[in-house]
Amino acid sequence: MLRFFISPHPTFGSYKKPNTWGVEESPYFWWWYALTLNTDYVRLCANTANGKRTRVSEAIRRTYKDFGDVRYEGDRYAAFAQWWRSSVNSTETRGEFLFAEPLANSFVQHVTDGDAASSAIEDEAVLLISIPLDRQRQHIDRSIDRLLRKHLTVKKGRTVRDPKLSRARYHLSRSLVPSALKKSFAVYEARKQLEAEGQRINNSKIAQMAQLTYKEKPKADEVAYTEAERRRIISATVARHYRTATELIRSAAEGHFP
Repeated sequence: MLRFFISPHPTFGSYKKPNTWGVEESPYFWWWYALTLNTDYVRLCANTANGKRTRVSEAIRRTYKDFGDVRYEGDRYAAFAQWWRSSVNSTETRGEFLFAEPLANSFVQHVTDGDAASSAIEDEAVLLISIPLDRQRQHIDRSIDRLLRKHLTVKKGRTVRDPKLSRARYHLSRSLVPSALKKSFAVYEARKQLEAEGQRINNSKIAQMAQLTYKEKPKADEVAYTEAERRRIISATVARHYRTATELIRSAAEGHFP
């Protein structure tokens, strides 16, 4: 049975050489990628693999229990595909286990035992109805219709895809734009590269490395921005993307995104 994802799931094409665009369009990829950039989480992965203890927060330890080892070498998209498709139990892959909506009670069924009835009663997303079979069909239909009109709220369009309505183990706290996530992580990577090379942090250079596009908005008096104004705008844009990436990397290790 196909599992349902409220937020866009990745489409790989080929698992060995995944379609880059199809992977990047899923916010779940960026959640995984943020984990690979978290030094505390990566250290926990390495030490756990080597049988060493690691002092990290309980939040990070809980995340590791579910997300597992995210370290990789080589192509990040192929590594993500392998991680996403890895088995966590006899019926679920990692992606399904973490992000898919639960299968339980996801369809109309005939309840025949007490455990199933108890489970349905406790599930806020399920309505359990008792139908006397000695009544006429038209009376039963009217009664069911009244109950559904009272309890069933029909959601359409974007509301159905609202991450806040997700019942998955992990879900986004709000809808995200994958292209914006890509820009933020590109800025983060560019800055870290400059730091590793011992170079001076230059926001204009970072913007160029990250291939950030700058489109000037005309002023009311149609006077073009000065070079100093352009630099300030670029610096503010780079700083915003870097803060976003830093926060995503921190929150991913604590089990939420963003």
